[in-house]
Amino acid sequence: MSTIYKYTLLTVLIVTTLACGLISNPLSGAKNLASTAEAVASSMPIETLQAAASAMPSGVPNIPGVLNVEAYLNPTGKPVSDWNSIPIMPAASAGQEFNKNTYSFKVSDTVENVQAFYTDKLKALGWSSSFSAQGGGQGGEMLFTKDSNVLSITVTQADNGLVVLLISQ
Repeated sequence: MSTIYKYTLLTVLIVTTLACGLISNPLSGAKNLASTAEAVASSMPIETLQAAASAMPSGVPNIPGVLNVEAYLNPTGKPVSDWNSIPIMPAASAGQEFNKNTYSFKVSDTVENVQAFYTDKLKALGWSSSFSAQGGGQGGEMLFTKDSNVLSITVTQADNGLVVLLISQ
């Protein structure tokens, strides 16, 4: 039961974050922060700035266990018809597996149609729906269980359609 709770909490967190626009919209304080950083940097001698820049590690760190939500929202590649015995909508235009438990795909459809597709297909495969919520046409989330397996499906608005994120455990 705690696994279902964790996935429900994770799904709610992802959808809430996306609905609030924290990923796709810049934070209002970012401009003020940039201005402050520019003012501090312009008041420092160039030698200090060069020394600080050369001491910083390059690249973005790969932090284990941290979700790469931006990549999940931009799947690339040809979508598969079936992922880990989970059907992928035939109308999917792009799809990508991020690890053995995470797959996302793009589709030009409605949230209601995506939810109806998975409700019908997964019930026919023996999955039980344990949670379903819709975010006013902007997105939705679903949670399915089968034996000891848990499948979280998050649907969110993206450029030119929807992104469907599947997370299995």
